[in-house]
Amino acid sequence: MTDSGRVYGGRSEHERRSDRRTRLLNAGLELFGTDGWHAATIERLCSAAGVATRSFYEEFSSREALLKAVYEHIMGGVLTTVLPVVQASDGTLDDRIRLGLGGYVGYLTEDPRRARVAHREIRVAGVLESDRQAMMLRFAEVIVHEAALEKGAEGRALGLALAGAVSEVLVDWVAQPEPRPPTGPIVDALVRLYVAAVTRVEA
Repeated sequence: MTDSGRVYGGRSEHERRSDRRTRLLNAGLELFGTDGWHAATIERLCSAAGVATRSFYEEFSSREALLKAVYEHIMGGVLTTVLPVVQASDGTLDDRIRLGLGGYVGYLTEDPRRARVAHREIRVAGVLESDRQAMMLRFAEVIVHEAALEKGAEGRALGLALAGAVSEVLVDWVAQPEPRPPTGPIVDALVRLYVAAVTRVEA
């Protein structure tokens, strides 16, 4: 016995469960991000992950809980991958805006499954709307801080508006048929919007 439980095949219970959870997260990204929320049944998710239905419920209480975990993993990846690069930049505000938006859009669209989960399927599921709104507010707070917007209701509203603009543009991108359009024009348009908003606030 170990602190993590009985060892089988050289792996502890903790290691086996961690592996199983990772496989379910990967299956969720694949099925939610390709076939979509409605088609990604528990049976298909378990088959793709190579786990039994009983094992699924040992890791996640529901299909919604798995989608939430996949969504949070994707958005956490944005924060840990893109934000440090922006914060480390000594460029102008305009440069940092382009760096941040380019990084965000690039991270999600380099694997279209990420963009679909984060900006479509999380909405389609419906019951996770409060989680989506909480994440939008988190990104709005990042925008307010990094763009040095005024604190308070007006800064919060502007941050949410700018975060929402990115979301809606990516919703449209995800809906486009393959091959989807290049993202360069999307980033350019968003940069123009952000720079105009921030410049107007500073003026």
